[in-house]
Amino acid sequence: MDQSKSPPEISRQTPPAGDRSDAAGPGDEPRNAGSPEGPETAAGAAAENAASATSPPVQPSSATIPPPHDGTPSAATPPPRDITRAATIVAFAVALLAALALYVAINGASLGSSGAARTYDISTMTVPRGTATRDGDALVAKAPAADVLIVALRTDFRARELSAVAWDVSDVPPGADVRLLFSSDYRPRAAQNRVLAVEDGRVQPISMTGDPDWLGNITGLALAVRAPGATIRVRGVTAKPNTAAQLVGERVREWFRFEPWTGTSINEITGGAQAQTLPLPLAVAFATLLAFGALVLVRRLAPARLPATLATLAAGVFVVGWALLDARWTANLARQNLQTLERYAGKDAAGRALAAEDGDLYRFIEKAKAALPAAPQRVLVLSPAHYHRGRAGWHLLPHRAMWLPAIDAAPQAGALRPGDYLVVWNDAHARFDPTAGRLAFDNGVILQAKPLLVEGAGAVYAIL
Repeated sequence: MDQSKSPPEISRQTPPAGDRSDAAGPGDEPRNAGSPEGPETAAGAAAENAASATSPPVQPSSATIPPPHDGTPSAATPPPRDITRAATIVAFAVALLAALALYVAINGASLGSSGAARTYDISTMTVPRGTATRDGDALVAKAPAADVLIVALRTDFRARELSAVAWDVSDVPPGADVRLLFSSDYRPRAAQNRVLAVEDGRVQPISMTGDPDWLGNITGLALAVRAPGATIRVRGVTAKPNTAAQLVGERVREWFRFEPWTGTSINEITGGAQAQTLPLPLAVAFATLLAFGALVLVRRLAPARLPATLATLAAGVFVVGWALLDARWTANLARQNLQTLERYAGKDAAGRALAAEDGDLYRFIEKAKAALPAAPQRVLVLSPAHYHRGRAGWHLLPHRAMWLPAIDAAPQAGALRPGDYLVVWNDAHARFDPTAGRLAFDNGVILQAKPLLVEGAGAVYAIL
């Protein structure tokens, strides 16, 4: 009997749960065990499982996964630039300009004017009340004992074009009542007066902008000083436009004008101008405070840009202001040294004395000493300026010179006795009567005297 042979059955063993590496997952195509690739696929899967069990897990690359961002800048970002030094200089410069702008606004200056400044010297002036003598470019005027000193001049300019008046007057005593008198064709019969400020013996400029009486053509100006017996020095008066450019230009020229040697210029200067309404140290002090306040505000708004402490900012602004003042002082000192070399270099003691500011006085005192006895004598010095009194006493050595250092006054009764001598330089207290041979002083003292030397503004008398 034919026996048909059936194909042998392939036994399938089902792996335990969890060990079915060849199990189809979602989305995988089912593997056909009866297909030719079945055994190789199973073997490859088993090899992969064995390799994954023995090899370490693969870490993800840091180049493909960015680090988490926490909001802080990375090390590659540069820090903000420190602008403390530049900001300090700029703040001070802007503050100084602001100080000038405030000064212009306070003085009511306009932006422009069609008038040009006019200056009147002492040759155009008269003294209706009081007495006056000319000393170089100055008018030495003396106020009456019971009246007002008036120095007047005629003018002709339009009020709206020139609205500022500056008198060049010095040696005004403390407490003096000083006023500007003016007349115009608007009110020809009325003389207006305005109070003038005095600082350190000098009359300050006045702005007439907005004055209801400063109208039409100004036909006359005058200076009135109520100070009985006082002696002042008048060098001129200037009428000028009250514009912003005029004010700023004048202040800058005053600040940097050359100041020659004075009794205190080796230590300090306030500018070469004799009278200033805005000295540079005052403007620098205001600008320093304003600049420091601005820097504090910027530091609060942008601390990264201005990391300096408040003390550092304050010191920086102070140094900038101090450097400006010191630079001006140094430049002025250099010019003073050059002037000294030009005046005194190569001269002996007598030549240096003649080249000094009181060279004329020294020349006269040398002649006075020749007229006096060789032995030291008692000599009284009279001169309206305390500087000249002191210098004359110095040049008269070894004579025993006497003078009043603080006031200009005639000698009291008993101050001079027979055998004494009197040296007079530009003095108005003494009058000599050659007929009677007597010296009469304005305080009533009369002395018998004999002139030994009379030359120009100087004289030497022997008291009999």
